[in-house]
Amino acid sequence: MDGRTDLSFDIDALFDHMSNNLNHALDDAKDWNFTLRSHDLSALQEVAQELQSEFIVQLQETVEEIGLDGQVSVGKPMLSVSQQAALSVEQVKSVASLLETIALNRGFQYEGVECYEPVDGDEVFGWLEPDDASRRLQHMTDCGLEDNAPLPWAFLIVTKTGESAAKLWDSLADSEFEDRDDYGEPDEEGNYGSCVFVDGRNNESEMLAMLESINTIAESVGGSLSGVQFYSREDLAEFFDTEYVNDEFGDDLNLIAEEDSIEDEYL
Repeated sequence: MDGRTDLSFDIDALFDHMSNNLNHALDDAKDWNFTLRSHDLSALQEVAQELQSEFIVQLQETVEEIGLDGQVSVGKPMLSVSQQAALSVEQVKSVASLLETIALNRGFQYEGVECYEPVDGDEVFGWLEPDDASRRLQHMTDCGLEDNAPLPWAFLIVTKTGESAAKLWDSLADSEFEDRDDYGEPDEEGNYGSCVFVDGRNNESEMLAMLESINTIAESVGGSLSGVQFYSREDLAEFFDTEYVNDEFGDDLNLIAEEDSIEDEYL
């Protein structure tokens, strides 16, 4: 042992380090993440259900670990329990105590707490630039999503005129893209367009081929592929403050991520 303090467990030392060494403004909201591990996945699921009304919970069934020798192995499932708030030392200790008690009673491993600057919700959950779609898919895979697992794809296309939008809708229909929302009224910037929903899977080459196909259709009518996400219609309704109603394009195109907790999704 080198005698250094483990900041994941010494909360007083963690706050001192953040304030004195990192110059964090502790009165500002932070992402506080507490971790539980266990081979008993069903028991972790039970705890996740118990805590999800008060915390953001994320359960990872498959966790890859890299050993000191560089070898990759599969570790125990992990439950992350998070809060985004300006917590005091005592509040963090209170949450840590709660999870330590749960770990003791259920035979889990408690791995302490970590603190991060808050993640921009729009950045994580908003529309991705097409060039960023592959990186997000890889990140989801790294977080445990299996290769070729079912995964919805959504593609947002914009056009500058109603005439080009009508041509877009015809072209999409001709290519059998029937599951979509078409926006017949312009948004504040004068854009029309469509959101296309596809039953995809966790396969980068297939996703890129679909992206290219839809982009080709968009460009053929003078439009452009504006954004990509891995959401179903229901996901979009949950994640964004909007109602999906045809011909209400202004509310749908400029989607703003809500600040509500978003649970059990890949980040």
